[in-house]
Amino acid sequence: MVITTEGFDTFVRMNRLTEMVLEDLPDEIIAQRFMAADFPETLRFQLASYLDTVHYPLAVRSSSLLEDARFKPYAGLYKTFFLANDHDDIDCRLDQLINAIKMVYASTYFKAPKAFSTRVGNRIESEKMAVIIQQVVGSRYDNLFYPAISGVAQSKNYYPFSKMKPEDGIVNIAMGLGKAVMEGERSLRFSPRFPEILPQRSSVKDILENAQQYFYTLKMGEPTCLIEINEAITLTKRDIHDAVNDYPVRLLSSTYHPADNRIRDVYSSSGYPVVTFASMLKHRIFPISELITVLLELGSKELGCPVEIEFALDFSPVKDVNARFAVLQIRPMSAREEMLDVEIFDDDRNLAFCISHMALGNTINSEMKDIVYVKPESFDPAKTADIAKQISKINASLMKENRKYVLIGPGRWGSADHWLGIPVTWADICGVGAIVETIHPLIHAEPSHGSHFFHNIAALGINYLNVNDRHIDHMDFERLAGFHKVHETPDVIHAATPRPLALKVDGSKGICVIFETPICPIKKFKELCH
Repeated sequence: MVITTEGFDTFVRMNRLTEMVLEDLPDEIIAQRFMAADFPETLRFQLASYLDTVHYPLAVRSSSLLEDARFKPYAGLYKTFFLANDHDDIDCRLDQLINAIKMVYASTYFKAPKAFSTRVGNRIESEKMAVIIQQVVGSRYDNLFYPAISGVAQSKNYYPFSKMKPEDGIVNIAMGLGKAVMEGERSLRFSPRFPEILPQRSSVKDILENAQQYFYTLKMGEPTCLIEINEAITLTKRDIHDAVNDYPVRLLSSTYHPADNRIRDVYSSSGYPVVTFASMLKHRIFPISELITVLLELGSKELGCPVEIEFALDFSPVKDVNARFAVLQIRPMSAREEMLDVEIFDDDRNLAFCISHMALGNTINSEMKDIVYVKPESFDPAKTADIAKQISKINASLMKENRKYVLIGPGRWGSADHWLGIPVTWADICGVGAIVETIHPLIHAEPSHGSHFFHNIAALGINYLNVNDRHIDHMDFERLAGFHKVHETPDVIHAATPRPLALKVDGSKGICVIFETPICPIKKFKELCH
């Protein structure tokens, strides 16, 4: 079911909410006003008729005019709600659905979409919101409902490895609802053309460290009729070990035997379950790689550009019942072809305090002087939520002066799992010019990829670097410490250089260097120096 943008226009007009577009209000206040607003009676009647015949779980998703725009998609900036839709009282189910729709409407005016609009030069007041109400793909296990697998597939891979090519695409999957993938938590990343190449799982230790530990499910049988601003109010995060009796866990898990430090591809109660998806990627119980490859090719051909596909896959424990694969959404993926010919010289490498061989973009940039970085010597993964707040304040200060900056820190930026990186939102770093992910002994995370956060970074053309433990990569924190400190918090330093930073990214090779431009210009740097 789709509620068109006319429904949104009617709702905001009858409640005089349009002026909130230009007001700088906290998301919570906006949500409260939208929740207190009257809902059009015509829509209420139509939704009641719909619910009279629909009794399965529902996903209430945003579908705005700008959300799936070809070059500046607003992926993941608006709200999505999952509803059990199983209460005995239809009025309760109707109230839940209407409240969820109101919250999707409210998210149109939230801080993150406004910040994104400012960055890309769009007028948020011209945004209009439609709502899609979809059946949730999955099965019920006791009082929980979830699909076996959720994922995101992209037709362009910014981090190719081994035999992979950028045009081969990339897939991120996780057990359960897709929140884990969308918010950058632990998931399995693989190429649909080479599903057997999994560099993040080259040893037993790597597999155990990178395997998914929890998954998201929809709570069923809950009596509440309220939907608050938190998207996860109807969801629960379940430990893999607590769900070993569920069919998807047994189907998609391998077994770790600590006695001989080995992982066997099939599930066994004699060891510990480890979600590896080996039954699917290695033993091919379902042709997910082949299917996604075809879908990405078709999508790219029909839309005329690289695409991103959200999907869900569910298996039935009942014999002879086919698996169900559902395409939930397809949108254009930002993958602009930069025509600039960038060459990185030996002198560039010698001057660089940062060298990455896993870089996104293709550019020569000499417009930044500011660096915001997380202190590596005192970094504590337990404090990442507080670190995100410190960065947000520095970002706001730099935004007021219209100064873009290089952001450097450990693990995944934007991860909802604070043990994997700094859980910033787009609004926290909306003034950033380049982002660097570094390694740290206390964090074990793959590069950000597939999440809505990463999608928006790519859409804006922001250079994204991963500095790994490869010998050819380099991050000189001693050099950073020598730059002038503009501001320092307990965990973050804002430094500035007297001369512009030179950021060069060779997109054809995925190589990037960052260095302070030399005092005396030479031919190689004439395009970078003032």
